[in-house]
Amino acid sequence: MPDHMFECEVKKQFLVGAKKEWRWSKVPVTKVFDAGPKHVRCLYCHGAVKVRLQKGSDGTPDHVEHKLKKDSEGCPAGHYFLGMPRLSSEPVV
Repeated sequence: MPDHMFECEVKKQFLVGAKKEWRWSKVPVTKVFDAGPKHVRCLYCHGAVKVRLQKGSDGTPDHVEHKLKKDSEGCPAGHYFLGMPRLSSEPVV
């Protein structure tokens, strides 16, 4: 698994002037657990991801995996990357 699947983007609310705006922010997966699934996406292809928690002390550390294989095939961070980077066909916005 590529090292960069230990980071993702989370949609957070920021105060800009006097107005609240939602923006994507890069975070380590260990900080994601309070975000809903529609507010988490791949840092590189912007596709939907699922958060995987470490099981046991010797298991794979907390990380994200693409929900769609076609996103993984087009993402440089994807397990199934085919060599041609592209954004997700179904990006989380």
